[in-house]
Amino acid sequence: MQEARLPKNEASRVEALRSLGILDTPREDRFDRYTRITAKAFDVPIALISLVDRDRQWFKSAQGIDANETPRKDSFCGHAILGDGVFEVRDALHDPRFRDNPLVLDAPQIRFYAGAPLESADRYRLGTLCIIDRVPRRLNDDEKTMLRNLADMVSAEMTRFCDLTTDRTKCAAQTITGAEFFESIPDEPGLSVLLFDIDDVLESHNDSRTSPGEIFGELLLDHFPTAKSIAHIGDYHFCVLLKPSKDFDEVRAINHVCSAAKGLLCFADGHEKLTPFVGHIHYNPSKYASVNDMVCDADRMFLMHERHDQPSGPDIKGFVKEMIGWRKTIF
Repeated sequence: MQEARLPKNEASRVEALRSLGILDTPREDRFDRYTRITAKAFDVPIALISLVDRDRQWFKSAQGIDANETPRKDSFCGHAILGDGVFEVRDALHDPRFRDNPLVLDAPQIRFYAGAPLESADRYRLGTLCIIDRVPRRLNDDEKTMLRNLADMVSAEMTRFCDLTTDRTKCAAQTITGAEFFESIPDEPGLSVLLFDIDDVLESHNDSRTSPGEIFGELLLDHFPTAKSIAHIGDYHFCVLLKPSKDFDEVRAINHVCSAAKGLLCFADGHEKLTPFVGHIHYNPSKYASVNDMVCDADRMFLMHERHDQPSGPDIKGFVKEMIGWRKTIF
C-alpha cells in the first residue's frame, strides 16, 4: 500500500480546515442532499463528503456506510487532495497503490473510487466529494465535469458553515457580536447595512430546542452568502453587512428570508403573518461620526415603526423621504 504524501502547504491547509469549525459537527441535510444526489446521479452505493484532517479523514456526510471517519494513512482522499482535478482509481485491486489497502481488502471493499477536491476560498484543498463502487468503473469526461461541479457546490456550502451556538466563523460570512460587528466595519465606499427586526417572534413551529434567533440567523446565512458579516445585535435585531454587487439581488434575498421564516416561526399576540421591519442604510462617514451613530439612527427608525409614531404636518415630508431608503416587507 502506498500512503499519500503530505501537501507542501499541509500546516496551513489543516489550519484552514479547522478554522471552519465544521469538524465533528452533526450530520446536516444541507450536506446530505449532495451525497444523496451524487450517489443517485452516478449510480454508486457510496458517496461521501470527506474532510482530510491531520491523521484522519472525517465524513461530514456519508451515503452507504456507517463510519464517521477512517485513518488518513488508508484514505484515497489523501491522494485526491494532491491535485486539482478528479482523482480516479478504476480498479483498486489492480492498482499497486491500493491493492493491499484495508479499505479494499475489507469493508467497504473499494474497487472503484473517484474524488473531486473541496476547496476553501483561499484554494486550500480540504477534502473531497467522492464516489465509491464495489466493481470496477471508469468515468467519462462529462461525468468528471459533473462530479467537479457538484464538489464546487459542496465547497460553497461548506465555506458558508457557521456554528451559531459557539460563534465559530468562516471566510465567506461570519456571525459575531453586535459590538464586534460595528467596530469591524471598515471605512470603504459602497458598504451598506441591512437591519432586521423580528420582535414579534414568539417561538419556532417545529423544534422548541432551536431558538427563533438561531433559525433566523441561519436563514440570513443561507440567503446572503456573499455578506461580509452577519450579526445578532440583541433582542431579535440582526445586521447584514454587504458590499455592492450587480450579481446579487438583495431585495429578492430579503423576500426569500421572510418567506422562509414565515413557515418556521410562530408570532406573538396572535399574529398570523411575519412582518419584519427591514432597514437599509448606506454607510457614509461624512454623515455619521461613527458607525454606532448610524446604528442609533437605525434604532430610531425601528422605534418609530414599532410605536407607529409617524410625524404629521410639516415633518411628514422629511419622514417620508427618510423612509424611502427603507423596506418594510409584509407577508
